[in-house]
Order: sequence, then structure tokens, then C-alpha cells
Amino acid sequence: MTYSVAPHLKYFTIPLTDFVAARPEFEGFGVGAYVFSHADPTPRILLLQRALTDSMPGCWEGPGGACELETDKTLIDSLVRETLEETGLHVSSIVDLVAVDCWEHHRRSGGKIRIVKYSFVVEVQEALRWSAGKHQPVPTLQIPVQLEPLEHQQFDWAIKDDVLLSVRSPNGRYRFPLPLIGHQAPNILRAFELVEERESKE
Repeated sequence: MTYSVAPHLKYFTIPLTDFVAARPEFEGFGVGAYVFSHADPTPRILLLQRALTDSMPGCWEGPGGACELETDKTLIDSLVRETLEETGLHVSSIVDLVAVDCWEHHRRSGGKIRIVKYSFVVEVQEALRWSAGKHQPVPTLQIPVQLEPLEHQQFDWAIKDDVLLSVRSPNGRYRFPLPLIGHQAPNILRAFELVEERESKE
């Protein structure tokens, strides 16, 4: 896996076993990726709709999932792997940390575990192409997203206004998971803020 990590995020590249050992209060570790397209006048974020056969059926979210402690070398490796598995896209850069969320998961078999999830803004190789001596954004609809059908049934490149409408009204385009499970809606809006802030400085 070849990718760059922003200097202020280098801490997340320590061995995953050390990262987990430093947080004994958690039994589960997860990651989330917010992927943006920059080909349109305003940024668009990649949202995935959960399969109707999965938990939280039909809800929208960014790609992500659980860290695999036995095979992922770092938390960032988990992020890159989950993005590839759920979208077919290759992370090229980890740009910023969006949120750290914690919640208790109640198992069907009984008992509960405490989970922590780290969500990041990332760039993917497929969103840029080399042209005329520099990187140019690939048109949004040409970015080759490939879903894992057992997990997600469709995807969309959302604009911020549609996400806001979905948060404020039941008539919006997207339905998000309950606030205590993954914190998707506020994190998506926070990701937009970070990208807009970054673009304003360029």
C-alpha cells in the first residue's frame, strides 16, 4: 500500500498493536474514510447506502469498518484496506482527522463492547489523472467506484446542501444512522468544513 500521511497525523502510523495497547478501555477499533471529488464547482463526498440485508438497512455512510488486529500493521493500513474493500478505490493521501467517536455495542449473544472509531478525510488515486504536466481532477461520474454488494447497495456523490437538507428534514435524499451509531451526519458535515477550509487556503 502506497500512500502519504499528513505530518500532523503521523502518530496514527505507529504499530497497531501499540496503538490498541495504549487504549485498554476499548475492545473494538474502527476507521472511517471520507472521499471527495473535486471536479465540480463545489466538493462532493462519496456516500454508500447500506444493503437492506445488513444492519441499519438503507442508511447512508462513508466507507469504513473494523480494524483487523492480526493483519493490519497500523490504523492507517486499516483505513486504506477498508476503503479499497468497500469502494475499489486506492487511498493516496490521508489528509486530516475528522472525528473520534466512541459508543457501546450490544451483542446479540449478550454483553456489550466499547468501540472507538477514527474517521479521516482521504484522497484516492482514481480521483486524479496526470494531464498537461499536472494532476487534474477526474470527472466525478468517471471515478470507478466498485461496491461490495453484501455491504452496500448503491453509492452517490453528495453535495453539502443535500446532506444538510437530509439532516434537517425527513424529506431529504439521505437517511443516516442513529446519532449514537457512528455519528455519520455530523462527521460528514465536519469533513466538508475541513475540505472547504483547505481549498480556501490553496
